[in-house]
Amino acid sequence: MAPSRERRIAAGVAIAGLLLLGFATWQLILRVQKFHHESPRLIYAFQTVDARAFTFAGRDVTLEDDISVADAPKMHLTYGDQSVLLDVAIPPRHNLPGLKGHEDWLRVLRFVLRSGLTNEEFAAKLDAGADRLVLVTRTPPAGVDPATWGTVWKTAWVFDFYELLPDATIEHQTLAYPTTRDIAKPKEGELQENTWEFQAALQLMPNAGQAGPTHNFYGDALAAAGIMLPLAAFSGLAAALGLVFMFAPKRRTE
Repeated sequence: MAPSRERRIAAGVAIAGLLLLGFATWQLILRVQKFHHESPRLIYAFQTVDARAFTFAGRDVTLEDDISVADAPKMHLTYGDQSVLLDVAIPPRHNLPGLKGHEDWLRVLRFVLRSGLTNEEFAAKLDAGADRLVLVTRTPPAGVDPATWGTVWKTAWVFDFYELLPDATIEHQTLAYPTTRDIAKPKEGELQENTWEFQAALQLMPNAGQAGPTHNFYGDALAAAGIMLPLAAFSGLAAALGLVFMFAPKRRTE
């Protein structure tokens, strides 16, 4: 018995959906591969420096507390002939050795680009002194207890980066906590994913592994997929519905 007109239509929809699904999936794979080739993910390796006095790029680096004003403690950073006076965003609760007492708001990090390197290449890069050094601070909103609301009111956090450059200068930049969502373009002056600043700031975020910044898909492989992603989804749905109606049992008639 020849199939009914409804089954022939369902079969046509299923075949068309499968063909379109195959085409969209193939194009999706090509687009994702192209994106990762042209825009690789950058992964940085960080090492925390806990000493208050050390050398970098052949120059002395020191970090000293300045409590001459009890209600406004400072941290004095000296790098060679350069110096910066930092406001202590979160006063230490305990007198701990090194910089442990300030780790809630300050980290000194040596870092190097790790992605794309073998273990041998990575070790050689460190031995050659190709790492960079940055002092990162996190400032919670003013007027709140840094131990309570200051740890959860994260959209008001401000991060300062003081990079010690090989030419004996200190480069400073300030970036805010990232607030963009979904595939919106990151706002100017905020932390952006796939940068060393973003990854360094994570070191200072309480519970960053559990409640860190929401992932933003702007400029991601998901955004690079374009129309092929919804096309694959709808063609797959059409193929599934076509197969369901194609093999559905016949309706009973009197």
